[in-house]
Amino acid sequence: MRKTIITSTQFLFNPRITNPEYMPITGPCFIYGNHSNYFDPFMINVGMTQEPTGGVMTRDQFHKILPRIFMDSIGIVPTSKYVPEPGIIRSVIRMIDQKRMIVIFPEGGRRWDGRPKPVIETTLKLFWKMKIPIHPVQIHGSHLSWPRWADHLRRASTEVRFMKPINASDFDDFDTFSEFCKEQINFNEYNPPVAAFPSSCKKPAAGIQRLLYRCPVTGNSGAVFSPDGEYVFSRDASFRYRMNEASRLVDGDGREHSILDFYDKINQMPMTWVDALERVVLQHIGSQIYKVDEEHQLIKMDKAIVELTDERLSFYMGSEETHLGMEDIRYISIEQNHKISVTTPEKMLQFTLEGKSALQWQNYINRLKKGEKPIKSL
Repeated sequence: MRKTIITSTQFLFNPRITNPEYMPITGPCFIYGNHSNYFDPFMINVGMTQEPTGGVMTRDQFHKILPRIFMDSIGIVPTSKYVPEPGIIRSVIRMIDQKRMIVIFPEGGRRWDGRPKPVIETTLKLFWKMKIPIHPVQIHGSHLSWPRWADHLRRASTEVRFMKPINASDFDDFDTFSEFCKEQINFNEYNPPVAAFPSSCKKPAAGIQRLLYRCPVTGNSGAVFSPDGEYVFSRDASFRYRMNEASRLVDGDGREHSILDFYDKINQMPMTWVDALERVVLQHIGSQIYKVDEEHQLIKMDKAIVELTDERLSFYMGSEETHLGMEDIRYISIEQNHKISVTTPEKMLQFTLEGKSALQWQNYINRLKKGEKPIKSL
């Protein structure tokens, strides 16, 4: 399996290793880096021909039988994003005792726009306490070679840049150590080195509605679309661009525009009601609901109407209703690209959002939790 996946990774992304003198050969050690692409762990492993790495991966990948068998076979430990789990620490300690090289992505998930995400402090505390070498890795071109929102990958040559190893004992205190670790992966992947820019892509705009979930002109949700995977339009405005392989939007005069600028613009717009009378901000009909039990198994429940108001997240399954107040939601994450996990002190639920933007739901819930209030219209 290792030979198959590494060979596929080399074919798809042509990873180039720089600073190989900093690449670990054996453990125990931690390896961490930026994360935007499903293939990032395998890009890190391309040059490690003698000894494969173990690691930690989001638990959602373990709910299907074949992926679970594969992950278990190579020493991948499942975890829930952002949710503290003491059992994970024990599993990591076992891997350290086995002298494994352990890959962890401390941002807790793939980047949506290529810019750094907040780092999970408990991961850095683990690095600090274990007192084993820590190897930062910068994967340049990871985001542009397969953006999280995109349906198709791009032909590219990524750069896997190993940085000088870090030893926690070289730092006087945790805060200094933490900031140094964060700085190693604090870069914008939307602007990689020239050699890491993609060279071609068949349908680069396919899936853009996941990122640009509102029209940047009118603010209407679900208005941006790409009928052919190349040109991007809005149903509500004279918004027409061609997307190139580097995820730039090109206007009729040939000028390139950053999708990050459009993404920032829609996030600066106030939230608006879908139904002001019922105070509904977002709604999805026909969402599949799952419950995560105490053994972290995914239990399939019923289809439901899911509604987000300014005060709560509600699930209507026939005659059964479940309401989660904004103050009760402790953690929220996007699983894959179409599913939201919400964790409260009592339960963890997942719901699917086929045809909708899970990123919009996550952003809106976080904004509501901070006290922002929707308005009637822009």
